[in-house]
Amino acid sequence: MSDRIHFSNVYISVEKKMEDETMTTQPTYFAIIPAHVRYAKTISANAKLLYGDISALCHQQGYCWASNDYFARLYDVSKTSISKWINQLKEQGFVTVELHYKKDSKEIDKRHIKIVEEPMKQNEFTSPTNVIAPIEEKFKENKTVNTKKNKTMNKKHPYTKEHMRLAKMLHINLSKDFPKEMSKVNLNVWASEMYLLNRQDGVRIEDIAHMINWLTTNDFWSRHIRHPKKLRETFERLVVESKKGKTTTSKTETLPDWFNQSIKETPASEEEMVDIKQKILAFQMS
Repeated sequence: MSDRIHFSNVYISVEKKMEDETMTTQPTYFAIIPAHVRYAKTISANAKLLYGDISALCHQQGYCWASNDYFARLYDVSKTSISKWINQLKEQGFVTVELHYKKDSKEIDKRHIKIVEEPMKQNEFTSPTNVIAPIEEKFKENKTVNTKKNKTMNKKHPYTKEHMRLAKMLHINLSKDFPKEMSKVNLNVWASEMYLLNRQDGVRIEDIAHMINWLTTNDFWSRHIRHPKKLRETFERLVVESKKGKTTTSKTETLPDWFNQSIKETPASEEEMVDIKQKILAFQMS
């Protein structure tokens, strides 16, 4: 891949095979990474590279049509990573994201990412300290979440019985080694985090359950993953770690019948509830 500097922008010659079935040609475009993006300290290096590919694809129709799956295969990373990079660019005002839905449906049909030509001033896109920062936008092709029809959804906390089951799995696994700490948890908060890991991050229920079981076989990670929020933050790394080699037999025990009634939950703090509700609301509105 060659590059050349032109004034304040970096131009990278890009030749990509279009993965979309409707794209049969292999056009060559220039990926432009302007100085205000290249030197931004608020986004990752990978997000900057992704910006270049987005700008290249925008040359064709004025917007980038590529899905998270397309970019994930291009960079050989997960769709969650792509979503995080796009969200970084969106939060800092470098791109805009438009979601187009199928007629009379909540199912996403297309996504258009456009480059913001004029960079915002610093005080326009830096998140104030007294405002909860927006969470990452999650684009899932051909997936529809209809919370109104989900009869197993808790009215006060938007999670299902499956999410609560995952929360209890993690809780009971940790209770043996950290009984005092685990006696103070709020399972509603934990189940809500499991909901976000599943619905927002796109991790399947069975994969979450598998990871919770795997944690019991790894002394290091079982000591450090003591909250679903931490599980979400490190899930991709845990997937890599779990594939490094065979581990000892899981020590996970079957959840006893009395467990549902035996936990005395500590009420979640006001800050915890505001944070979790803000995340879920932002996800449902995206």
